[in-house]
Amino acid sequence: MFARIITSLTLIFTLLFQNAGVLPAKHADDIILRAVLVSDIHADADPTRDRTNLMREVFAAAGRTQNDADAIVMSGDLTNSGDLREYINLYNCLNLYCRIRGRVPEMGNHDSWHHSDSPDYETARRYFLQFCALNGIKTEKVYYTKQICGIPFIVLGTEDCDFGEPYHSEEQMNWLEKELNTAVKGKTPVFVICHKPIEDMGSAAARMERILKEAGENAAAPVIYVSGHQHDIGENTFSQPGDMLVYLNLPSVLYTDDGGLGFVAEVRENELTLTGVNFLTDETLDGYCYKFSY
Repeated sequence: MFARIITSLTLIFTLLFQNAGVLPAKHADDIILRAVLVSDIHADADPTRDRTNLMREVFAAAGRTQNDADAIVMSGDLTNSGDLREYINLYNCLNLYCRIRGRVPEMGNHDSWHHSDSPDYETARRYFLQFCALNGIKTEKVYYTKQICGIPFIVLGTEDCDFGEPYHSEEQMNWLEKELNTAVKGKTPVFVICHKPIEDMGSAAARMERILKEAGENAAAPVIYVSGHQHDIGENTFSQPGDMLVYLNLPSVLYTDDGGLGFVAEVRENELTLTGVNFLTDETLDGYCYKFSY
């Protein structure tokens, strides 16, 4: 009960004062877009637990060292079980500590009430959409497109309780194909955000791979498929199946041994860089810096 009261009071405070505090810095003029990419936050419902303390530390560090970022992209598993209090706790931490203005959240398997004792997808969906609305995203579906600095972020989402088999409807896959084929005509990089790597997409895997590869073949700038779910960083973090197609599987920002791991994407004219970062130490990760000229 005490934790619920603290969480609710903090939400009221952040809603009242969310535009106060440290203002974001302006990045260098040659940078078109700078985005922080994280995944698998697994926010806790209790703001007093150690996991929440680590979440605060990570977001405070990212907000301090990446305060010129245009957006923070969260590739699924925002919460541990899709609980409303977990979303509120995450929102409070983002507003009080991170303060990166643009937010791009995606719905992962845990957000579909993966760990709930009484799974109820429609309630989980409603909580996710409420979180989107708090972050300035108006959508009636768990999938949407958001433009940031002229760069499209095409965001997918599971449409049922995901206990190992994600469900992306035919409608969603048709929408993705149309959105992506339109986006690549803009001759800018395009980010596709989907919590699960293609090999974990179940029955949608083959079509997802075909859509991405066909878009990459028609693209003049990189198409970046950003996923999470696997938590680790290593040989599966990055692959490039085509000249203009990149797969980036993000480590968990909280659940790796050290915590605080993610990537920073920078778009310049005819150049994209993806750099692995430990936000807690403000250090780049050796062997995880990728540069593309196009």
